[in-house]
Amino acid sequence: MSTMKATTLLLLHACLALSSAQNSITPPNVLEAISICREKLKEDPHFPRIQYALAQLLDSQITPPVNHIDDTNLVGVHEVLRLYHAVGQPSVQVIEKRRPPIHLRYESLIRAGTIAKDILHDKLQAIEYYNMAMNLDGIDNSSILLAFQTIMPMLLSLVNNVDQRIEITIELDGTMQAVDSPTQNQLIQNAFNACNLLEKKCPTEYIVDEYRGATLRIIKQPELAYQSYHQAMEKSKQCLNGGEGESDQMLLANFVRTSILVAASAREAGYGFQTQMSYLLDAEKVIAPVLISSDKQSDTLRDRIVDLYNNMGIAEKKQGSIKKARDYFRESLEINPSDGHAIVQLASIADGSDVDDVFSNVQELDPDYVSALFDGYSSRFESELVDVLGYKGHSLVYDVLRKSLNRIGKSPLSIKRIIDLGCGTGLLGDIVSNEMPWVIIEGVDLSQRMVEIARERKSKRGRNVYATVTNEDAAKYLSALEKGSIDCILASDVFIYIGDISKVFEQSWVCLVSGGIVGFTVEKYDGPYSDSGLRLLPSGRFGHSRSYIEDVANRSGFEVLSWEDCTLRQQGGKDVRGSSVILRKIQ
Repeated sequence: MSTMKATTLLLLHACLALSSAQNSITPPNVLEAISICREKLKEDPHFPRIQYALAQLLDSQITPPVNHIDDTNLVGVHEVLRLYHAVGQPSVQVIEKRRPPIHLRYESLIRAGTIAKDILHDKLQAIEYYNMAMNLDGIDNSSILLAFQTIMPMLLSLVNNVDQRIEITIELDGTMQAVDSPTQNQLIQNAFNACNLLEKKCPTEYIVDEYRGATLRIIKQPELAYQSYHQAMEKSKQCLNGGEGESDQMLLANFVRTSILVAASAREAGYGFQTQMSYLLDAEKVIAPVLISSDKQSDTLRDRIVDLYNNMGIAEKKQGSIKKARDYFRESLEINPSDGHAIVQLASIADGSDVDDVFSNVQELDPDYVSALFDGYSSRFESELVDVLGYKGHSLVYDVLRKSLNRIGKSPLSIKRIIDLGCGTGLLGDIVSNEMPWVIIEGVDLSQRMVEIARERKSKRGRNVYATVTNEDAAKYLSALEKGSIDCILASDVFIYIGDISKVFEQSWVCLVSGGIVGFTVEKYDGPYSDSGLRLLPSGRFGHSRSYIEDVANRSGFEVLSWEDCTLRQQGGKDVRGSSVILRKIQ
């Protein structure tokens, strides 16, 4: 049989095996295909199609839950990455002998980047693979755009999360000079390089100007950022008027988004209220025909219109026009009655009028709003919350936990597994990890960026603070845990953003061991006797009364073990009063 026919049969066998592969099971034919591919590569170590087939077969078997990977799987992951890399970036000798098709090279590098990002949680390595894919000669513009849109959020997230600030100047010729860490310099330069590459290939693509504006914004170049965002808006308007490439709804949504961005950047660049508002008002005029019939709006467009009215409300609020601001926030709620941003803004400017009706009965905030809030806050969370506002909820929860254990004569060593709800960047987990090193700590948070930071947090012993960190809603995460498998659940300044905590308590009771503990903080609310005891406060956070907590706890099967009034943080120069609480699961 000829070599070509043998190779074709081998690849066919591998493809058939791959089609039957399941992540949790390794069928015999998959193992056989893996073995055949390995044997072939022993004979011919640099055969791209066989390398790709083997990489896919192994890839189908080693992909674990994205929040955990053991040492055995880690070895397999690195082998897969080596194989994909060999296909995506073959040596000169391989290219001369049997050049891999460009689509195979691109797909290999994209998959390698995805593995590095989602499984290894290594953004730098992921960026390297995506960057290789983006720079391949001969790939189409849509493929370049896909790689670009994956690279840029990671690059900007890494820059945002660097502790040391960057001082960067832009020279007249467009070159960048950084006076700080080479790593930071490289991240920023990579961002600009990616923008320049896509702009060269796709000169009308406004996403380039958006990300260039975002990069300039991070390095404190507000005027240049404004110019980039303005360019993005103009290109977006041209696309909208031309009606090419995307649906009218998507083009309209993109125009609204770029209008919001240019208005915000105008404010940061020092332009006045009238200039800022002019961009938002122009966008409102464009969407006016769509607003006539709400059933014609796509979800994406509806969300953008809500964002537009919220931004108009914020602009009027900063200008001191409270009535106009309320009207815009109400417009947002007309479109999306559960929009957290509008609800919180209305709460912050409440004056006892009928506007109170909008939020007086609110018992929870839209999870997407909370997630976006903390995604944007993640890079400065600890520096502002702890250093500036004197936040100490994490230490309060830990202190009341230890005191309660001592009071009931329960050894801290009996606590083996803790869930840190709303773990944020890992402040509470850090204390527990250092003071109770025998404990397995699992974190969960709605904010993806908070999750990424928490995953990297190390204890004083140099180990990861968290065994796993999951991007999930608190109650949903608890509901997936095995019954009676958890010793303790902690939540530092989390319930103030959840509001109605009955579901969390119910799911906590199920997954806790007998006598298991829940420790948390709440913000104080002393409402009238007829009040429910739960209220959205002007701060945009929920307040809980003691009677509310006790009632929900009793109905869920808990007893109050400890209740200590305390100061949670500072706000506006005043103490924010709250309580640290310990509940125990009733036998």
